[in-house]
Amino acid sequence: MTLVPGRDYFRCDYCLSFQFPPGSGEDGVRLVGGASGLDCPVCRTGLQEGRIEGEPVQYCPHCRGFLATNPVFATIVRERRAKRPASESAYTYDPAELRRRIDCPKCRTRMDTHPFYGGGRVLIDTCPDCELIWLDAGELTVIEQHNPPRLVSDLPPTPALTSDAALDAALFDGDSWRIMPW
Repeated sequence: MTLVPGRDYFRCDYCLSFQFPPGSGEDGVRLVGGASGLDCPVCRTGLQEGRIEGEPVQYCPHCRGFLATNPVFATIVRERRAKRPASESAYTYDPAELRRRIDCPKCRTRMDTHPFYGGGRVLIDTCPDCELIWLDAGELTVIEQHNPPRLVSDLPPTPALTSDAALDAALFDGDSWRIMPW
């Protein structure tokens, strides 16, 4: 079996049939491979290769948390929120959780525990050196449920006037001023 690039399933190299592993995590993680070579920062179980929204993550089958790179995490959140209506999350974290200390599975230095500033009122653990983020089971679901309304940014372009003469030509027609709609 070979993992189909960019997908959550395998293809048999012999008969070319597909194998779709069942979803195994609260956050929609699909296991797609074996051991990743890193240990879970929470329970020290070996992390497994997985996918969320087609993006690669490293998943803990014991505590169901996952590790992702910062760009992958941003893509996952964007994809998940695009599928949901705008809403606010009522969930809030326990401030005592800020005292949690876990180490980065890659470099073994202390990860920063802090609120996720993209909305969702959850605490996340990040390693700025490795650009990795750890989410506990269910935190991605809370983050995606906090989906604020999108701002409209498609305003019509402003015409560029290069000189006072161009402004006069646009507003002054012979002997009278004319009112132009904006």
